[in-house]
Amino acid sequence: MNEDAFEVPERTEYRYLVQEEGEEEPQFVRHRHYISPLLVLSRRCIFIICLGVLGLLSLAAYLGYIAQTLPPGLAQVTTDCGEFRGRHKDGAYSFKGMRYAAPPVGDLRWAPPADPECRSRLADAGRFGSSCAQARPLTSTGKEMGQEDCLFINVWTPSLQPEAKLPVVVWIHGGGLMIFSGGEQGYSPTEKLSADTGIVYVSFNYRLNAFGFLALELLREGSPKNNSGNYGFMDQIAALKWVQRNIHVFGGDPGKVTILGQSAGGTSVRVLMMSPLAKGLFHGAVDMSGSYVRNSTLEQAESDNLVFLRKTGCKDLTCLRGLPIKRILEAAPFEEYPSWAADLSDLPVRGIFAGQIVVTDGYVLEGNPFEVWEKKGDYNDVPFVIGTTEQEVDVSPHSPNITMWTWGDYHWFVRENLQTFSESLPNDALDLYPSSQPCPTTDRCPERAYTTMVSDIRSTCPNNDLAWRAAAALQSPVYRYVVTYTPSGPVNVSSDLLPFPSRFSFHSLDILAFFGGLEDALGKPLSDEDRKFQDLITRHLVNFAKTGKMESEWPEYPSAIAVLTDGLSVHQNYSYARCQLWKSNGLYDYAWMN
Repeated sequence: MNEDAFEVPERTEYRYLVQEEGEEEPQFVRHRHYISPLLVLSRRCIFIICLGVLGLLSLAAYLGYIAQTLPPGLAQVTTDCGEFRGRHKDGAYSFKGMRYAAPPVGDLRWAPPADPECRSRLADAGRFGSSCAQARPLTSTGKEMGQEDCLFINVWTPSLQPEAKLPVVVWIHGGGLMIFSGGEQGYSPTEKLSADTGIVYVSFNYRLNAFGFLALELLREGSPKNNSGNYGFMDQIAALKWVQRNIHVFGGDPGKVTILGQSAGGTSVRVLMMSPLAKGLFHGAVDMSGSYVRNSTLEQAESDNLVFLRKTGCKDLTCLRGLPIKRILEAAPFEEYPSWAADLSDLPVRGIFAGQIVVTDGYVLEGNPFEVWEKKGDYNDVPFVIGTTEQEVDVSPHSPNITMWTWGDYHWFVRENLQTFSESLPNDALDLYPSSQPCPTTDRCPERAYTTMVSDIRSTCPNNDLAWRAAAALQSPVYRYVVTYTPSGPVNVSSDLLPFPSRFSFHSLDILAFFGGLEDALGKPLSDEDRKFQDLITRHLVNFAKTGKMESEWPEYPSAIAVLTDGLSVHQNYSYARCQLWKSNGLYDYAWMN
């Protein structure tokens, strides 16, 4: 810098009027004094600082003007990969359809997710991105839906202030790892839920069916650990990493993230708890109606899936990656044994299993989850909630004419199926699930008894066992609940999510209540009891997301199980005798699988 800039006058002269006592007119007086160079420099610094403050104030005013000139209902954020314009309604902001990974197409089909290409221009985030490729129903002739370019993430938040540090709930949708998306109506977060609960919610899409979970030796080429399968779980982990990097700009606290999944989303929660790749990416976990852990080995899954390869006619990876979406969906083993889409809503028959989709690949999952817990492996030790509903299987058509069953039909069907395990099992089962048991509805009581029995085998009892194993392995608290609430009316059949006029404590009842979708599900206004149940679920899940624990009336497992109706009660030995019957006869092997 030029030294002349700091030159100051040697002295300064002032002239001012002074009227001395006795003088008729005031006289000019000259006064000279020397000015310190340091004083001049200080004054100039003060002047510069003042200019800077005025500049900042002007900038703030300009930005405020820009914000005020945005159309009403719009909002804007800057993530680590671009700027996005979202919406504001019902007291909260939403940003939908933001990319968290590159489109998994071409060489990225059946490969780990890659970083997306960041754009310099502002992108609109006002609508959900495409769902991932899927077929509905799950048959080779099902309707093709969605696209491969589908790895989008969505955020709902009541605040865009980074210092808000709000708790974050990351929703992982269900659908058997085969269908649905992070934006299903009534089955995903909303602005109202975010505003009412003071929580930031996140949902996302992940690759499904053959695109997300196909294990084949041919797909090991170029893989990270000479493995195949579990691509959808790699997507989920990539989404959680995006949350860690970006959620602060949406007002969320990256140090207070809870993952929440239902059905296959619950299964995903368990996988993420076990995966070393997800270590430290979340701090609490809620599993609603996930499948009991019984993962296939990589080699077994690759062998079972050769039926897919034969149906495509491909001999190499280049051919597979060049197949159109429709051809892949047609080749998926939805119907062949062991089927990916087996119906597990009826009593099992000895030796008949479904195909397993989640595999122990040595990368996403280093070993069988139960073995990982028992051997104190590298898993996520976080507060854990495991929930099921009393009639989980009351969500799809069951055995013929079940809604018209008599008690005689019920007895015959139980004997016909369970005698394949042992001669004594049918009588023992009917003693524990008798015709005289209470029924909260005026009809369809045989159906309720039957669906309770099947649900105990497929879900309730195996999940008790899972909770017991978790409590033994984790230092963090474990909580277990069973929903027994019967809604005020049957489900209004309206979508793939609700394909059956469920009447009892059906699969997804708890999550529909939490997301505020129960009224649409029933197709009528909620009763007072419906609303009490909805408020009960919401209060406890919100408290868990905010504190990492349940309220004092809800003890940790295995000391008790919380039973949720329109109120909460605590049971120490819920369904103990029934579960012991199924466990001693080996029926936990027939629980819902991955």
